[in-house]
Amino acid sequence: MKKNINLYKFNELDSTNDYLERNHKNYEEFDVICAKNQTHGRARRRNDWISMEGMAIFSFFLKERENWKIEDYLKLPLIAGLATIRGLKGIENLEYKFKWTNDIYLENKKLCGILMEKIDDVYIVGIGINVNNILPGTLKNKAISLTQATNKKYEIDEIVKNIVFEFQILCENLENGLWEDILTEINEINYLKNKEIELKFGNEAVSGVVRDINENGEIEVLVKQDENGKIVIRSFSIGEVFEKIIF
Repeated sequence: MKKNINLYKFNELDSTNDYLERNHKNYEEFDVICAKNQTHGRARRRNDWISMEGMAIFSFFLKERENWKIEDYLKLPLIAGLATIRGLKGIENLEYKFKWTNDIYLENKKLCGILMEKIDDVYIVGIGINVNNILPGTLKNKAISLTQATNKKYEIDEIVKNIVFEFQILCENLENGLWEDILTEINEINYLKNKEIELKFGNEAVSGVVRDINENGEIEVLVKQDENGKIVIRSFSIGEVFEKIIF
């Protein structure tokens, strides 16, 4: 059942995810912690996340479900990505793409990052979207904001509520056995499909061409298996992806 969405807004936090890690017991599921600025925002692998006023910076959490399997929770980053794109499309219908496992792209540039973390019996979803902020020239070839794409200004609270609402709907759909439909929608906006990439995981790295995201939420990559040039499909549940630039 979809719940009302309450926004708790702060001028500044160290990190909305860190705040919820410390204080989630004081909030209800799907309550949203928003910050105008973060002093210690984090991306995946504990990398720093640059934040600036005009962004949508927020976190919320999902409680563990008795009837969910571990495989269901592994799909949450994909569900968060699709919910973000659905929510954004409700505001501005642009050609957003989902980059496995945790980024949203627009015009081949990064628009949004997503960080999923587990603490106690909850899964915290942290999202940072470039909305009304103007990115510095040093990032103009890598990142974009909505306002830079359209020359419009947006109501950040409306965007946040749209996304959390869509996340609730997709979680319900997952519970109701509609993962195949969700996955089809995700693959239709798969930013990496048919791109040549390098994927790093642990101390290993593989190069290949991306195909679909499979039913387990893993990315499938066509790679050369040996020196004879045999091509096989390998699936990865984790890893950092780098696009290869073809000159």
